[in-house]
Amino acid sequence: MFDDRPATADPMGFFLRLRHRGLVVAASKRSPVDELPPATVQTLERIARSSGPLLRLPAEVEPHYREQWRITANHMRVLLAVLPALVFGFLLLLPASVLDMPEAVVELLRLLSLCVIIPTALCAAVVTWLLPQHAVSGAVIAAGGLVLLLAFEILRAKSAAFGYTVDHGLALAIPVALAVLGGFRFDRVLMIHAGYLAIVVGGIELGWTPPLTTIAWVAEGGLLLVSAMAALWMETTQRRSWAARRLLTLQVHQDTLTSLRNRRAFELHFELAAAQARRDGCSMLFALADLDHFKLVNDRYGHAYGDGALSEVGVVLGQFGRRPLDLVARLGGEEFAILLYDCDPAAAETRLQALVDQVRGLGIDNHDAPLRKLTISAGGVISDGRHSLSLLYRSADAQLYKVKRGGRNGARIGPVLDE
Repeated sequence: MFDDRPATADPMGFFLRLRHRGLVVAASKRSPVDELPPATVQTLERIARSSGPLLRLPAEVEPHYREQWRITANHMRVLLAVLPALVFGFLLLLPASVLDMPEAVVELLRLLSLCVIIPTALCAAVVTWLLPQHAVSGAVIAAGGLVLLLAFEILRAKSAAFGYTVDHGLALAIPVALAVLGGFRFDRVLMIHAGYLAIVVGGIELGWTPPLTTIAWVAEGGLLLVSAMAALWMETTQRRSWAARRLLTLQVHQDTLTSLRNRRAFELHFELAAAQARRDGCSMLFALADLDHFKLVNDRYGHAYGDGALSEVGVVLGQFGRRPLDLVARLGGEEFAILLYDCDPAAAETRLQALVDQVRGLGIDNHDAPLRKLTISAGGVISDGRHSLSLLYRSADAQLYKVKRGGRNGARIGPVLDE
């Protein structure tokens, strides 16, 4: 019949939701349309073309790079944390005869494995998996590695007291693995190596662990240096690749002639602004603007002159999209789209009329036009974020058409059309 037992919470489902929430929060911090100052873009271009070591990106993008890289490196870090638990868990299953160690050393190994190594490794893996976007995930992995190293040095010290020597090469594998596979920045790798050397040298100086031979020190120093150089090379490569991808994203969303956003960027941004308007209960202006008699400019003065005119108009239009949720884009040709957040009808009409006046004030020659100057017409509607983009396009275009029919060089705000 029916199962009347109360539903039990799924612990795994809770952890999955926690991890997913962290990834969603990290993604929400990145706007679908990247906005970067020109100086930052130029710096990224130099970085993408450079070949030397690279340890830092411009301040505006460095936090985004670090967060994205932590998420990218998360799976490898989790596997790196789980590996010691698997290795020492397997050793727990082997009899002392197979391990070929004195009974006292085997007991100590099992004690350290159960009480220190395996719990530390599993805790580091869980924290890293749950918090992929946080800097604490890397700190936990590094701290866990040093705890494992300390436990291994304790094993070496106690084993020496029982007349048994544990190979020190296993300890060296910890900082090398963290440097090569952990996805740490170069300065963090140097800190990990310094921690390793402090533990090893400290144990030798205090007489707890057997001293290393000169050849062993040379070998360890060489491996630490190689792993540090590998970390530097990987970090440089990752940063340069990230800068190139960021530039590519900018190019995909930017109109090269006017430096305004393009249609694709505008449509992505509209979805973000519309959702925010619905949450805040705000209105926003959606407008289309079109240069008047622009074909006459190209026909009389040539396309080079026309491109220059578009660039100048783009500078004026760019002043109307300064707030985070405002955006002005070139849709194509001489047509532009304007989105102004938290804008009522009165303010919208004032802003559009100011645009018309400023473009006319540029004084760009258009000898064959009625005013002998380049002018612009604009038509817009007010939306609460619940209208579709296609409907707003049609509605704003209808207002723009009325301005064109009325003589151009003007602006008009009207209602949204019926569906």
